[in-house]
Amino acid sequence: MKFIKSLTILMLVPLFTASTWAGTETVLHDFSGGSDGSVPADIGRLARDSSGNLYGTTQGGGTCAQGTVFELSKSGGIWTETVLYSFCGSDGQNPVGSVILDSSGSVYGTTKFGGGGCGTVFKLSGSTLTILYSFTCGSDGGRPDAGVILDKRGNLYGTTQLYGGNGGGVAYEISSSGMFRVIYSFCSVTGCADGNGPDAGLVMDSEGTIYGTTAYGGNNSCSCGTVFTLSKSGGSWMEIVLHSFAGGSNDGANPTFASLILGTQTIGKKKKRVIFGVTMAGGLGDLGTVFRMLKSRSGYTFGLLHSFAGPDGASPFGTLTVMKSKLFGTTYGGGGYGNGTVFELIPNNKTWTESIVYSFSGGSDGGNPVSGVVADSFGNLYGVTGSGGFGQGVVYQVTPP
Repeated sequence: MKFIKSLTILMLVPLFTASTWAGTETVLHDFSGGSDGSVPADIGRLARDSSGNLYGTTQGGGTCAQGTVFELSKSGGIWTETVLYSFCGSDGQNPVGSVILDSSGSVYGTTKFGGGGCGTVFKLSGSTLTILYSFTCGSDGGRPDAGVILDKRGNLYGTTQLYGGNGGGVAYEISSSGMFRVIYSFCSVTGCADGNGPDAGLVMDSEGTIYGTTAYGGNNSCSCGTVFTLSKSGGSWMEIVLHSFAGGSNDGANPTFASLILGTQTIGKKKKRVIFGVTMAGGLGDLGTVFRMLKSRSGYTFGLLHSFAGPDGASPFGTLTVMKSKLFGTTYGGGGYGNGTVFELIPNNKTWTESIVYSFSGGSDGGNPVSGVVADSFGNLYGVTGSGGFGQGVVYQVTPP
């Protein structure tokens, strides 16, 4: 199936007013399914520039009905969508991942199909699109879900969930000079203990170490996924599994689509490296979790911050955002209508409290977000849904209380 389709449930109840939930929601753009695009997934979250403009992708729509890169800009209180590029197949098809911007304003991303048929990595400068790499579905991987990251030297890094030398997907690098190479092929270890199926984006710390997740592999009895690092020594990259998910009430399972986020947290009088992430399953209700990993002398200590139960959300796929020590994210399902939520997690001593900022109805306000949210300096949150609106998804703004 080419598109990530939403599982829309018709709710025979009136749409609640925004005041029903703690936050207020505004639809900034309603995709028509025509030239403006359709069904945005933006695996990860939208990109936002220093002027507050938003950038993303749609899987369908556009001139050739094969997806777009779009920009949303605000003038005089009105948001306007501009299609920056429409894909037509040979140049890429069905972008589902989020995009990033470089210092000159060029846009980088991936398409799941097109090019040679197995997806592409692209750079968009103005209206000119350059294919940086076209996957072959061989040892180089293929069909990328997530976008790419850019290091300070101009090198790009990303993942493909499928193919590769061992069939478990790859992590790859495209150098600033345009050279492509696989830096790790997953399932290199018996039983895929090193992970299988990395469909989320990567993150990099200041030392150049890469962090990511796999949706499967790891624990042989579960194949519930991993958290891993890739570090470079000389010209080679080495993978270390930081955590293998085991499922169950005290652990997560199957981290899918969401990138990890890195930061520091003061514990006692010391600052420690912290990793935050989400899983789509596992936890008390087997409906997903938010987790934290704290750096220790012997590695990382894993702990759950929240297990979703349904009314508070279910199946988080989007990348988290940190704002004023709080965590904000989305769930694909659950909430007041079963069509997903925007949620917040607030730290209080050693515990974290989750609350719903907004519940999507699946109607004009959108529904079933796969993407996370990005914040502005005023605390407003921005994201996309893959359903609702005219039926093709929306770009929305949520203002927390």
